[in-house]
Amino acid sequence: MIKRFLSFLSPGVWASTIALYGSGRLWREVGLQAARSRWAEVVATIAFLWLLGLLGLSFVLLHLEQNQGLPLPALALAHGLQTSLAIAGADASANFLGRWGLGIVGLAAWVCLVVGSQKLVQLVAEAYGSAPSRPVGWRTRLLPWGVTLLGLGLAELVLTLVGQSTASPHPGLGQRIWWLGRWAIALASLGLGLGLMYRLSPRRWVPGLALWPGVRIALGLALVGLGLRHWGLSWLIHQNIAYGLLLALGLNLGTLYGLILLVPVGALVNVAALRHRGPTRSWGTPLTTPPPPSFDSFKIKRRD
Repeated sequence: MIKRFLSFLSPGVWASTIALYGSGRLWREVGLQAARSRWAEVVATIAFLWLLGLLGLSFVLLHLEQNQGLPLPALALAHGLQTSLAIAGADASANFLGRWGLGIVGLAAWVCLVVGSQKLVQLVAEAYGSAPSRPVGWRTRLLPWGVTLLGLGLAELVLTLVGQSTASPHPGLGQRIWWLGRWAIALASLGLGLGLMYRLSPRRWVPGLALWPGVRIALGLALVGLGLRHWGLSWLIHQNIAYGLLLALGLNLGTLYGLILLVPVGALVNVAALRHRGPTRSWGTPLTTPPPPSFDSFKIKRRD
């Protein structure tokens, strides 16, 4: 295990990974596949369905918070959705929906999220080359439900870890290390969840198909996009611009669209890594091919 981990950290593996990401042929292939499978339209549909689902889910969570205590992860998800979608706080006196009304809204939101996850799984399967016309099995039917649960669970975990702020304005070394550790756990959780989705989405898994090249590029570009979103929101706060909340909502929607688009891009990078490098192990090291048979092995031994 330690030997494999050290071989994964070798400069040769990282150099080949950087060469793969910088290949113009790879990104031309991504552009052709995106145009062929109409990623722009499908991702827009997924973003719209997820937006409806997040709006309904945030509505239910914010109203439930006023009436009864929710667990801390659910509260973190509710407040994170409220901040991201620029939703005003719920009024405790404006409880015009009962339990049945909130249940119907929550069920409709859940259906929108599952349908969006199903379209995303189909998009990843097409990127891997799986034909959507094949008969679906029980795993394919349950996968969108699992992806939705996994996404909501990861959102709660990440918002709980990253949303914690340091107590003092000038944190010490221990608090900084704990803050970096929380970010590392959040990124590792997101990477494992994305790798699990890449592993389960194809209907027939190709032996040696890589997972982590696509996970790394998706997480890296996602961090860049989230950093730009954070800078854009900070700039909007300090500017006296009309319709600032509308601009913030548009920026959040654009970020959501970009994050969804990165998922099939990572799947196509995994396919390109298999094509350009050959079969790889789970730690990224190439499979060692046995030496060719020697000439003596073909000799026929005669009996004296």
